[in-house]
Amino acid sequence: MEIYQLQYFIKTAEVLHFTKAAELCFVTQSGLSQQIKKLEEELGMPLFVRIGKKVQLTEAGSVFLIHAKQVIENVQNGKQAIDDLNEMIGGELRLGVTYIFGLLILPVINSFAKRYQHLKIVVEYGTTEALEQKLMKNELDLVLVISSHEIGLPIQKVPLFTSQMVMAVSKSHSLANLDKIAFKKIEEVPLILPGKGSNSREFVEGLFLKHNMKPKIAIELNSIHALLQMVENSDWATIVAEKALKGWDNLKSIAITGVPTKRDSFMLTMGGYQKKAVKLFMEEFRKSI
Repeated sequence: MEIYQLQYFIKTAEVLHFTKAAELCFVTQSGLSQQIKKLEEELGMPLFVRIGKKVQLTEAGSVFLIHAKQVIENVQNGKQAIDDLNEMIGGELRLGVTYIFGLLILPVINSFAKRYQHLKIVVEYGTTEALEQKLMKNELDLVLVISSHEIGLPIQKVPLFTSQMVMAVSKSHSLANLDKIAFKKIEEVPLILPGKGSNSREFVEGLFLKHNMKPKIAIELNSIHALLQMVENSDWATIVAEKALKGWDNLKSIAITGVPTKRDSFMLTMGGYQKKAVKLFMEEFRKSI
C-alpha cells in the first residue's frame, strides 16, 4: 500500500468521479483506476460501486476513508515535525477567521509573513460552524472565532478576549450623541445586519425572538467590511461586536442595555501535533490583543 494510492482514493471519494479525480491528481484516468484496483485487491474488498461513469463509496470504502485520511494527516504532520526540527518555518499556515478578526488579524499576518518568508499564509473568512467543520477535516490549521455554543473535543480552544455586542452608527447619525440604548428601542432603528448564517446574526436574531421584536432590517450583507462602510456613509445602524469596530474612526459605538451582550472569542486547533507555525502565530496574535 502506497501513500499515493491513498491520495488517489481520497480524492476519488471526495469527487465521486474517476475522470475528475484523475485530473485533480495530475494522472491519467487509467492510471488512477489501476492504482485503486490494486488497493481494493490488497484490502480484499471493493471500495467503490461503479455505476456507468458515476461511482459511490461502498460501506468498506466509507470505513477505509476515515483511516486513509488519518494516515495522510500523520504523514504530513511527520514532515512538518522534521521541518520544525530543522527550524525551517515553511509550508502553509491555513487560518480561518470570523468577521470580527478582519482588521485585528491583518497587522499580525503582515509582520508574520515578513519574518517567515518561506511560509505561505492562507486566510479564509466564514461562519463559526463552517470554519469548525473545515478545522475538523484538516482543511484549516487554526481558527479564530466568536462562539455562543459549546465547543468540545477533538477541538481544543484557547480563550482570547470578551467583546460586547453594540449598536454602531455614523458619527453624523441622529443617534450618535447616545452612549447607550435600550435593546427594545432598536426595534425603531433601520438596520443593516450581517447575512443569515453568521454566528453574530444568529445571536442577535435570538434576542429579537426572545423579546418579541420585529426589527427594521433593511439590508443584509455577508461582507462585514462592506457593511461597516455602508453604515459609515449613511443613516443606517448595525449591531456588531465592539472589537470589530477597531480602525473605524468615523463610527460611534453605542452600548446596548437590557439584554446580555457579552461574547467570548477563542483560538481553535485540533488535538495532536501542531505545526510550529501555528504555535508561533498563536503567541504573536495573543500579544497583539
